[in-house]
Amino acid sequence: MAIVILATLFFVTGGKILGGKVEERPDGKGETMIGKSIYKAKDTQCRSNLGQVRQGIGIATDPVENTFPQSIEETRLGATFYKCPVGGEAYVYDPTTGQVNCPHAGHEKY
Repeated sequence: MAIVILATLFFVTGGKILGGKVEERPDGKGETMIGKSIYKAKDTQCRSNLGQVRQGIGIATDPVENTFPQSIEETRLGATFYKCPVGGEAYVYDPTTGQVNCPHAGHEKY
């Protein structure tokens, strides 16, 4: 019974019980271990979305003129691929360079 109580406290407190140190997210989301796991999965989904959008941009790029699509929607992937699954911010696309990035805190390197 005591093990169940300690395990519950560990997951609810995010591992802070018994002196555990838990890394904080830059966006402050996910207070518990379960919450952190959920947002870690959403981080992975954001990376995946960006990878697919970048591939779509590569396909839509004119190789002769070397011009990129004028908008991210020209990749024709669907609206769910054009925003961050964690914060819902629209991805930032620069049609002059063909670069797309996520503006969400902690996703700067994606």
